[in-house]
Formats: sequence, structure tokens, C-alpha cells
Amino acid sequence: MLDVAEAADRDAVERTLVGEVEAFTGVVRRHARGLTSLCSRLVSDPRLGEELSQEAFARAFSRLGSFRGECRFKHWLYRIAVNGCRDHLKAGARWERPTPLTGDELWTTRDPERDAAARQAVTALEKALAALPPKYREAFTLFHVESLPYDEIAVMTGCRVNALKVRVHRARVMLREQLGELIEEESR
Repeated sequence: MLDVAEAADRDAVERTLVGEVEAFTGVVRRHARGLTSLCSRLVSDPRLGEELSQEAFARAFSRLGSFRGECRFKHWLYRIAVNGCRDHLKAGARWERPTPLTGDELWTTRDPERDAAARQAVTALEKALAALPPKYREAFTLFHVESLPYDEIAVMTGCRVNALKVRVHRARVMLREQLGELIEEESR
């Protein structure tokens, strides 16, 4: 049985394919934030992530006829975005600026010291995540940030589940090492 979002996506696809082009705007509204967030994290640059997510929507729109419904529409769309990010990274573009993982609205405590420490920890995590090799950053982001199960990530990325588990594990190890080094540097 389809959930409400998936049913709405499939309805929008059908309507778009029969000429109601404006129906696709619902798809964009439903997925823009998540897709932009994913792309931003994969390429470690918020502005570029936004551009790549827009390109993913454009590609999806032009290829709607190839959506066969064998997977969730969101996963089909995310696969297009992941492939676009991969292509960009393969082209040799490296971006040093990390993607913000949280907004200021999440800092709600009334303890400035605690808020500063939390912001510092998030900044360190952003920096460490941006430094991961792309295939590890991709697996880690899809599993831990997007909270997707391995079997769905496998469909999106074309990578075997066992290989994804290894990549997520290695990403965790690399992050622990990088964060440990950052903590040691700050304590000196």
C-alpha cells in the first residue's frame, strides 16, 4: 500500500505525463528541501547543492516517462540527484566549505556556553564529514542523515548492501579519527 506522499508523487507524475505540467510543482515542493540538503552534503557546498538539486529536478522532469514505478518515486528522484553529485565530483570539483547541518532555530537553550560548545561540535562534524572521500560521505549521509535503510540506498546508488555497510562503517571510523584529532588540537 502506498503512503500519502508516494501516492501524491505518482499522481503528479501521471498528470504531468498527460500534459498537466504544473502538477510537477507539487513534487518539487515536497522534495526540494530534502533533495537540496542531500546534494549539499554530498558535495560539501550549500550553494552548489542547491544548483545540483535543481538540475536533478530538471532531469527528473525530462525523464518522467522512464519512471516505471518499481521503486518509490522519492528514491528514483534521489538516485538522479546522487548520480548528478557523483558526476560533479568526478569532474574534479572539490569544495572545501562544509554544509551546515543545523539552523540557528535548533539552538534553544539559555546557556550560552552550552550553545557555543554545541555549535563548535557541529562545526567540527561538518568539517570532518566534508573531508570524507565522496563514496563514504555518500553512504554515511544516506544512512545516518537521510535515515534510509541499506536496501533502499542500494537501489538508489547501484551499490551492494554489504559494500554500503562497509562504507558506512569506514566512514564512522574516519570521522572518529578526524574528530579525535580535532579535539586533541583544541585541547592543546
